[in-house]
Amino acid sequence: MKRASSMSRWRSTTRSRRSSTRHALPVAGLLAATLLLTGCTGGAGGSAADDDATSGATGSASAAPDGGTGTSAGSDDAWAAWDAALADADGSPARWLAVGDSITEGQGASSVDSRWVDLTRDALRAAHPVDGVTGGVGYRPAVFATYGPDSPWGDWATDRQGGVDLDGTSPALGFRSLELEPGAQVSWPVTGTDVDLWWAGGGGSFTWDVDGTRQGRVDTGDSAASSSVTPVGGLDSGPHTVTVTVAAGDRSDDPVVLHGLAAFDGDRERGVTLYDSARSGATTATFTDDLAGWLEAVAAAEPDVVTITLGANDLRGSSPEEFADGYRDVVEGLQALDAPPTVVVVDEFPVAAGLADSGQAPIADYETALDEVVAETGVVSVSLGDALSGAGDGADLRSLLSSDGLHPNDVGQRTIAAFMTGVLAR
Repeated sequence: MKRASSMSRWRSTTRSRRSSTRHALPVAGLLAATLLLTGCTGGAGGSAADDDATSGATGSASAAPDGGTGTSAGSDDAWAAWDAALADADGSPARWLAVGDSITEGQGASSVDSRWVDLTRDALRAAHPVDGVTGGVGYRPAVFATYGPDSPWGDWATDRQGGVDLDGTSPALGFRSLELEPGAQVSWPVTGTDVDLWWAGGGGSFTWDVDGTRQGRVDTGDSAASSSVTPVGGLDSGPHTVTVTVAAGDRSDDPVVLHGLAAFDGDRERGVTLYDSARSGATTATFTDDLAGWLEAVAAAEPDVVTITLGANDLRGSSPEEFADGYRDVVEGLQALDAPPTVVVVDEFPVAAGLADSGQAPIADYETALDEVVAETGVVSVSLGDALSGAGDGADLRSLLSSDGLHPNDVGQRTIAAFMTGVLAR
């Protein structure tokens, strides 16, 4: 199928944000490298702060890939929303929203399905099976922020024609969207029985086709919402192609901002579903700059549990106090939703000497700041240091890195998935 030229026409606001992201990416990579190459923390080698952060209930080892386990700190009340969702997964959806940076988006994974979030989703379904439900991939952005050579799957559209630009400012779940100019057309492959189209209000009109057959038309100008969802149902289980075409000549030739697509395979109303709200290079400010808009998108996803893996990219641009303020705003915003989810903080700051000179203050100060946010808000806390502490010596740990020497490769993704399954399977 015809491919249009690369997406190079950035809006000025998006270009500015993207420029800052370029500088942030190595920080996330440095964190991953330090975690993997130093053996991290946990067990007898962990600090007192790490022991406090990871004491408490232990996740199910049998549910985790490769036999991994996860430990978490959090009261039963903190887990209540997620526990209730898992208990009723055969009658209602149990929705997991994964917030984070490149570690959560999956930079370093050879394919989108090799990411630790996707592996954890599948393991959670195995731990909490629902008869007759295969399960789709869940929500994915219109375009990922990953890059080659390790993760060249960021642009997963199969066909693109006309003016299509990247948009990093519209408050999508992970602030990764496509802006389609009038006359533009984009197609994506999906598998399943249902699809949700996520888009921003206040723009032009678009039509959507499934497998070449026109299904409907949406006028985004009729909605003032920053995130709106158009459900597509009644599909035969199996592969499909969804095509979005923006109408030309409507009103003032307004573009359409498409946030992403959620694919379900029998799991729209039952079973475990994943919503991806991560972006490579993300900081806490990525989400707090338009916190109200992002929370509107989160509310539309109706999550029962939210994992947050942020902080590494804040080292260069924020003091520990500023980092804590932003993180607290994210957590408290989630807790203020009409149906507040379980919130699980996934600590990216196991004590690592290799990061000591990367931030505005010692990394231990950021770790302490995060611990204070956890204590103040009463959320669940786990540490990625525990995910990697049992992986072996330095030579073994290097085998978990992708070719950039920074991000977890497929083996590293499986290691994190094993740990997080132990945490979330309950």
